[in-house]
Amino acid sequence: MRLGRFICCMMAGARYLLIDAYNVICATDHLRDQLAGNLDGVRDQLAEQARAILDAEGVRVAMILDSPNDQLQVEHPFGSDRFEYLYAPAALAADGVIERIIQRASSPGDVTVVSNDNMIREATRARGAIALRPEELFEWIDACERRLSADARRRSQANAKDFRNGLDIELDL
Repeated sequence: MRLGRFICCMMAGARYLLIDAYNVICATDHLRDQLAGNLDGVRDQLAEQARAILDAEGVRVAMILDSPNDQLQVEHPFGSDRFEYLYAPAALAADGVIERIIQRASSPGDVTVVSNDNMIREATRARGAIALRPEELFEWIDACERRLSADARRRSQANAKDFRNGLDIELDL
């Protein structure tokens, strides 16, 4: 898939979260400690955590990953086109993909980039997008997880109130 075509499809009026995935993994103690020989597992763990943002706020999520590929490759790990792994072409790398996406975004203020790389964060801000550090991403994830849990509790309590035995039968045994 060509990057330009992907960006046109991607930026159609949605809020977007771009995660510089391997950068975030290496900058985060609890993920970095699990990295030894388990890169895909740690990537998937980060994706599971970031999924709370999609579920709670509807923000589309793309984890940008370096790869040895010749062209951009896209995977949808949860079967949803609203959450993506973008494997950057080797010649461009994840940083280059992030910069091009922001540069071509029709509404950069709707794009949030998470990276521990100062150059990426500065380039992100210079183009009018939002830049976060990894620790701010995890604060956002925690807030979304709390909101999802509270919503689930409210729905459960509402369902318990609404459920009652509609049959007024006494059973004598």
